[in-house]
Amino acid sequence: MNRNIRIHPIPNSWYRVCFSKDLRPGEVKPLRYFNKDLVLFRTETGEACIFDAHCRHLGAHLGHGGEVKGEGIQCPYHGWIWDKGGQCNHVPYPHTGCNPTVKIGKWPVAELNGTIFTYYHSEGKAPTWEMPVFPEFYGGEWVSAIQMYKRNVKCSIQEIAENNSDTAHFSHLHGARFGKVLSESLELDGLQRTHIASYEVRIPVISKLLGINEFHTTYQQYGLGCNRNLVSLKANGKTVLEWRLVCMHTPIDKENAEALCVTKLKKFINVPITRFIVELLTKKACEEVDKDAMVWDHKIFLENPPLYKEEHSINQFREWVKHFYSDSEQPEKISFPTTSGSNN
Repeated sequence: MNRNIRIHPIPNSWYRVCFSKDLRPGEVKPLRYFNKDLVLFRTETGEACIFDAHCRHLGAHLGHGGEVKGEGIQCPYHGWIWDKGGQCNHVPYPHTGCNPTVKIGKWPVAELNGTIFTYYHSEGKAPTWEMPVFPEFYGGEWVSAIQMYKRNVKCSIQEIAENNSDTAHFSHLHGARFGKVLSESLELDGLQRTHIASYEVRIPVISKLLGINEFHTTYQQYGLGCNRNLVSLKANGKTVLEWRLVCMHTPIDKENAEALCVTKLKKFINVPITRFIVELLTKKACEEVDKDAMVWDHKIFLENPPLYKEEHSINQFREWVKHFYSDSEQPEKISFPTTSGSNN
């Protein structure tokens, strides 16, 4: 008897590859995402570019020894220079005729919210939507946590994205101390999914210190690579704290991903106090994501699980996520042998 599961292809979406601050003009970085070798570099005028990693001449990896030359990158092997459009514009030894017409693969890049994103499409098609600007990444009223969550997990990107739709696991795995649901709604706007909910909060320490009795959350999903949780803690209807948890997850291949989360808190009283609170919140958030990661590392994807009415949002998510796969793609069916007489 075989136990069958499904492994999904990598969904078409925008994904984070680097923070802007970590790529200086003239800097080159090798990347490994989407089961591909890539090279990221910033031109001398400051434009971030992503290419297929290997030179189209004789296959050297541009991310290892490649150098930025003006608005292009030079191969470490023979010195060919590829301009930011992916065209070879300089061969540094005597030759006759024009420069080679062969081009190196160039990936779409969007740089906003302090982050460099690239767009993956299984058929190499151009993006059909844009990542939005998040106001908390601009201006001085938000304080960023120094610590952040980052680790590789053995899990498909779809399963990570599905995690926040699985609200039933919040109480058991995370020990969430919410009271009754005050309001809840789900909004689908094309490729953006927004879940809005508010709860009575039961966190004795915070309640005693700040009088907080309501927890409001707006969870926004932008494709499969980025989600943003807008959290407000209220005392008798008045907002006391506003917190942002932004998670940017990137597929390494079909079965592995890089999980990353950053947090920001709106200024509360003054910067030192805000810094103290946001670091506490972030420490707790990292601990909770680690619990999810422990499950992600060892779970399998079941195509038709027995869901209860409290888990209806999982089916809603799975229907929505179909938008991010090409029509020709079907999940890969994998069979695992089980022992004789098993009921699985």
